[in-house]
Amino acid sequence: MSERPEVERFKTLSTLFSTLDTKGVERLASIAQTKTFKPNDTIVRVGEPAETFYVIVRGGVRVIAKGKDEGKEVARLAAGQFFGEMGILNDEPRTADVRAIGDVVCLIFTKDDLLKVLEDYPQIMHTLGAVGVERAGKLVDALEES
Repeated sequence: MSERPEVERFKTLSTLFSTLDTKGVERLASIAQTKTFKPNDTIVRVGEPAETFYVIVRGGVRVIAKGKDEGKEVARLAAGQFFGEMGILNDEPRTADVRAIGDVVCLIFTKDDLLKVLEDYPQIMHTLGAVGVERAGKLVDALEES
């Protein structure tokens, strides 16, 4: 499968999946899709259903909170980082826009497939939850400022 090298590479780039055993990596490889985005592409939009989780393999993204005005950048994420965890874990719509900075390559995991794998890796689910809580706090702060 063509996605497998990207999953293997990602495991070395990020601590999120570094605790996966070989079986876990194989399972991720079997469900991962690779998608490329062009500069300024909107990858996710606020309010959309959260059906996918993204891991950045190459490039970077801007996370933009929508307040009363046009929007405020609340984070920049680079290779080895991820986004989409808040909607996946909370079963809620997207809370921010995410836009590509330059060319971006992501691994994409559907919600249902990812959650099936993560059932067997509670430490990763815990990490995703902790990151989601931290990001939600930053998002709320940004929206209150706008």
